[in-house]
Amino acid sequence: MGATEVVLAESGSIRPEVPIPLAPLRGPARMARRLTVGPGWSSFERARNVTLGWLAAAVLAVIVDRLLVDHVLATVAAVTLVGYTIARAAALVLVERRQYAFEWRWLEDQSRRLRRQPFEVVAVRVQVVSDDVRSAVRAVDLTDPADVAWLLDQQAAGAGASSQARIEFGYWETGGSGRSSDSVRRRLADLQVHPVDAPITRARIRFPQARYVTVDGGAGSGGCWPGRVAHWSLVGPVQLTTARAA
Repeated sequence: MGATEVVLAESGSIRPEVPIPLAPLRGPARMARRLTVGPGWSSFERARNVTLGWLAAAVLAVIVDRLLVDHVLATVAAVTLVGYTIARAAALVLVERRQYAFEWRWLEDQSRRLRRQPFEVVAVRVQVVSDDVRSAVRAVDLTDPADVAWLLDQQAAGAGASSQARIEFGYWETGGSGRSSDSVRRRLADLQVHPVDAPITRARIRFPQARYVTVDGGAGSGGCWPGRVAHWSLVGPVQLTTARAA
């Protein structure tokens, strides 16, 4: 396309990588998370390791009480440690279940937003393959009726089965600090062209089957939340809003 400036239709949280937030807990559940996991973005994996440490201490206290020290204070200490460890483990299981349930709903909500979000097209390049012969790569301007007509002709002629388009689109980086771009490759058969009658200065692309999926982030450990982010997966056919073909 003629213009190369990267522009996004709307700013917001729709971007390739989005941090997964904490579940909004209140009352005892929030206190349990703070006591077992810790404030902020501490890892559940770390919380489990700390709980195992308390369990080891409780087992050691029971051994000392039964075998080495026959004293009421040792018995009280052992019972206290065992009780605390059991309560801590139960609270940690509860907090994790709340977080995973929240995470599932959050991912579904973010995925719906992603599927509805139009992105402004920066560039489209098409390579037609006919009888195993690849043509030169052609830049296609989706705001140009003649180029849109050519693209539709290629689809109608059956070129979409093996020919591919590389579509570059713009988005805002994390925190709205700047603009960036990403690109996808699709067969021509997977391009759903939706022309509009009004003149347009930029084409738009949507991903009706896209979704956010979880991946491990650098802040976590053991593949466990927190410290994870959601990363978009731009799968399936794409919808293109274009000029009407000449």
